[in-house]
Amino acid sequence: MDFNLTPEQEMLRKAMQEFAKRELLPRTQQLDETGEFPRDIIKKIADIGLIGIVIPPEYDGSNMGHLARMISIEELSKAYASFGLFLQASPLGLWVLLHFGNDEQKKKYIPPVVRAEKIMCMAVTEPTGGSDPASIQTKAKLEGDSYIINGSKCFISNGGIADICVFMAKTGEGSKGFSTFVVEKGTPGYEPGMREQHAGMRSVIVSELVFRNCKIPKENLVGNEGDGLRASLKTVSEIGRTGNTGVALGIARAAYETALQYAKDKQLYGKPIAELQAIQFMLADMHMQTEAARLLAYYAAWQLDQGKTGRDIAKEIASAKAFSSEVARRNALKAIQIHGAYGTLPEFNLMRYLRDSLEAMAAGGTNEIMRTVIAREIIK
Repeated sequence: MDFNLTPEQEMLRKAMQEFAKRELLPRTQQLDETGEFPRDIIKKIADIGLIGIVIPPEYDGSNMGHLARMISIEELSKAYASFGLFLQASPLGLWVLLHFGNDEQKKKYIPPVVRAEKIMCMAVTEPTGGSDPASIQTKAKLEGDSYIINGSKCFISNGGIADICVFMAKTGEGSKGFSTFVVEKGTPGYEPGMREQHAGMRSVIVSELVFRNCKIPKENLVGNEGDGLRASLKTVSEIGRTGNTGVALGIARAAYETALQYAKDKQLYGKPIAELQAIQFMLADMHMQTEAARLLAYYAAWQLDQGKTGRDIAKEIASAKAFSSEVARRNALKAIQIHGAYGTLPEFNLMRYLRDSLEAMAAGGTNEIMRTVIAREIIK
């Protein structure tokens, strides 16, 4: 069993670290305070092929694979998790279109998003259905050559700024009663609602979306009627949860490495606090759990690159997502403890790591849902 990354993947990691140091770190505190969505940085991320990292070249993607995507999201999130979450959220709709859309839809919608000329969101969650997507109430009714959409979505990453939205709505009853559609900004009856003021990931625009007698052409149906639930579950698992795993892994590393450096530098009783056994035990725990989270994360991504899909990989992805997000939270708390009063000051970033880790635990499905997925697979 070979645990080594390829030379290309190692080069990608170094490039991401340099990019983060040059473009992200100088602005993270200001962005976190203002909640600004930095389009200039997003364009630079697109220019180096990250938005289309799992998209084929015929649609302007770089097609570097899922492990490369995991590494990229991890390194960006280590610098500022909002960028990792953006990189996690943007390909969701692209993945639906790539696997369920027709040639015309793929050519029309995928390349401009990959190039960051347009922003995309995917909308499934509603007040009645997040962990249970089959409970959504947004309805699409076919009238002649058009669908009339009514309903609302909530907690949609990129929702308030998206030029293109891929969303799921009810077209019937039962598990085959859900379908996927695409709608563009400016379509009458479709508009973003209130932006949510989340504790973490403050530069990601999370908002509700509202459909009021929104009329879209029949050609905006993605795939066939009845494909919606399958498309959504596949995408949330393979792209959403793996992306969230990378975000959490980046946060966990940032908290651990910040605490380790501080413990080496901070003097108490004439010696570094890293020589105190209580501190050593906390650092050892952080190290062990961060490395375990990385192995789970990389293994899940590697399995996707080997062609695994659906329930064949559900347990591995759910395990990686749940564990990495919980490690991120624990590492952030331990780092704050190690820093003492300094841990609550904004310039040390630890409170940001903690706030962002809380968002990572809920995004892509709560960790209780992850445990439900794991249990279903291990007892079948």
